[in-house]
Amino acid sequence: MKKMWVFAILIALLAGSCSDKEKVERLENERKSLAQENERLKTDLQKLQKDYTKLNFLTQKLDGIKARIVTDMGDIEVKFFPEKAPLHVFTFVSRAEAGFYNGTQFHRVMPNFMIQAGDPNSKDDNPNDDGIGGPIAMLPHEFNDIKHVPGILSTARVPDISAGAGSQFFIMHGTNFNLDGQYTAFGEVTKGMDVVNEIATVRTMQRPPNHPVKPIRIRRIEVYK
Repeated sequence: MKKMWVFAILIALLAGSCSDKEKVERLENERKSLAQENERLKTDLQKLQKDYTKLNFLTQKLDGIKARIVTDMGDIEVKFFPEKAPLHVFTFVSRAEAGFYNGTQFHRVMPNFMIQAGDPNSKDDNPNDDGIGGPIAMLPHEFNDIKHVPGILSTARVPDISAGAGSQFFIMHGTNFNLDGQYTAFGEVTKGMDVVNEIATVRTMQRPPNHPVKPIRIRRIEVYK
């Protein structure tokens, strides 16, 4: 009987020892996991700080930049909001300076809503593929608190909000608060709303819908300070 008690005690001690060892190993694994997570967070923070520095520099470089959209129907002058959407302003200005928008049409016009342009497909005389072209690389959205009221310059996008934005843009002719926080507003008309009004009210086709019967082209976009 005494031997059995001794054996039972030994078994209990061994079991406790195994349990303690497992507990120590588990705690050590948790410590390593936390240390790795901490390092990852530090790396992410450093990247965010670098990105913030770059965006801040970009915002300062773009401050005061303006553009003149020279169209078949007159000039539209705009100012930008780099503090709200630095990537969109930078991309629009860069494309404008490179002549990307030269020859593109206002391919979609809707009175009391907006006029849309910026599709490279619209450079030819075939209206059927207008509105579906643009760069494959999409811009990340920069949604902000700018309201979509007349004169606001904003970025068009595909229905899938996760896809980002391309080269197409629109100028508000009316007010539509449903677009707020869903599309990236990045500029505003300072002169030439009469031209926007004229473009918005031209005669349009039935198919494709809202496409001007007579092409209205962007001749060039002049960037200046």
